[in-house]
Amino acid sequence: MSGEKSRFVVSADWVEKNLGAPEFKLVDASWYLPAQGRNGAVEYASGHIPGAVFFDQDVIADTTTGLPHSLPSPSFFAQAVGQLGISAEDTIVVYDGPGFFSAPRVWWMFRVMGARRVYVLDGGFDGWKAEGRPIETDLPEPAPVTFEARFDRAKLTSFDQMSAIADNGDKQIADARPAGRFTGEEPEPRAGMRSGHMPAARSVPASSLSENGKFKDLATLRSIFTKAGIDLNNPVVTSCGSGVTAAVVTLALESLGHSDNSLYDGSWSEWGSKTDTPIATGPADALTPMASGPLKAHVTRLEMTAPPKSSLPVPVNIQTAIMRTHEIPLSFYRFLHRQVGARWHWYERLRMPDEQLKAIIHHQKVSISVLYVNGAPAGFFELSQESDDLVELSYFGLFEHALGLGIGKWFLLQCLYAAWSSNPKKVAVTTNSLDHPRALQLYQQFGFSPVSTHDALVDPMSEAELARLLMRGGI
Repeated sequence: MSGEKSRFVVSADWVEKNLGAPEFKLVDASWYLPAQGRNGAVEYASGHIPGAVFFDQDVIADTTTGLPHSLPSPSFFAQAVGQLGISAEDTIVVYDGPGFFSAPRVWWMFRVMGARRVYVLDGGFDGWKAEGRPIETDLPEPAPVTFEARFDRAKLTSFDQMSAIADNGDKQIADARPAGRFTGEEPEPRAGMRSGHMPAARSVPASSLSENGKFKDLATLRSIFTKAGIDLNNPVVTSCGSGVTAAVVTLALESLGHSDNSLYDGSWSEWGSKTDTPIATGPADALTPMASGPLKAHVTRLEMTAPPKSSLPVPVNIQTAIMRTHEIPLSFYRFLHRQVGARWHWYERLRMPDEQLKAIIHHQKVSISVLYVNGAPAGFFELSQESDDLVELSYFGLFEHALGLGIGKWFLLQCLYAAWSSNPKKVAVTTNSLDHPRALQLYQQFGFSPVSTHDALVDPMSEAELARLLMRGGI
């Protein structure tokens, strides 16, 4: 089963259903390296998704920099895409041939210029053709419109800013080039370019973020960043060969709710062509204390003062059951915590000795309910009746295998029904920036309002500590 996917990635089914809809615009952003032996413009002319316009990344660019396809000025971009019949208010779907090579660059360009409803087609045009979906060869002649650019300069990193980052290390660098180019073992495709990477950069190859043209699910993306040594609670600058595939990493970051990121537009074409920029070779440095020590979390407390008014149907084609436990065995409770919360750093309860944990979860004010899907555990929630007036939602979540089933909102609603069954005056929940990237948004969607925030440090669990707890039978 596939896990939850990026909110910026759309399926071919969805695109096909929306073909011809007003304010729905398709953009073919295919661009290739010489070694790939493909020509985006030629392929577009020989067939494209009906209604799609061609976005030439070498033409809609600042050609004065001496670097390939640099980001153009907002006014030039606005004029060029306006001629393509695209406004900033449209729903825009960008695609390329393989799926996630050059399309995310144009996705990023539209967003940095102020468009907000911008998506990338999962599977790309290669997948679209393989599935026998409609194709046209007619070249559309859209009526020009006005694109009102609202340029977000913070999403762009200049060479001077990149030099400062390389010197002081105040932002993380995610390098999207293939691993061999990152280490310097493989030469750069552009002549006269030194090999290696910027000091302290991390290797996050763009090709590792998708498989068979499909973008990987959120849990997998998160683990890729973690293994690369990227701390998703701190700023990230993305870089690549010439600013194209860096946007694939940007897409993955934004998909995980990471917004404090920018793209180094000059990338290695600029950095590697200079003679005085510092360069490192070999694998990335060992993880720094920042990535392996305590994690900083921004904590938000939310409250709702009336029961939810919405209702959702029971999910179809799957059997679900929610069972309230009675004196849940500690081993089963820790299993639930590990399955749901390991990705979100829920370690406090796992570290508790038996007696302390038992005193909490077997207390009469605490109720723990387990979700079963097709007979197997798939999630749980824990409520605590703090007083007649207040119920605390202590924990809520799904197992990873249940994330792609479309049951998250339904399960949360059942949890809230249970919380309000004792007629409290309010229900409260606390979440933080280490939780699921859309947890805060989801709680607010269901009627919670933030009442306070603070920062906290979370001590992550090392593999050695996890192994010790498993050996003693603690989890």
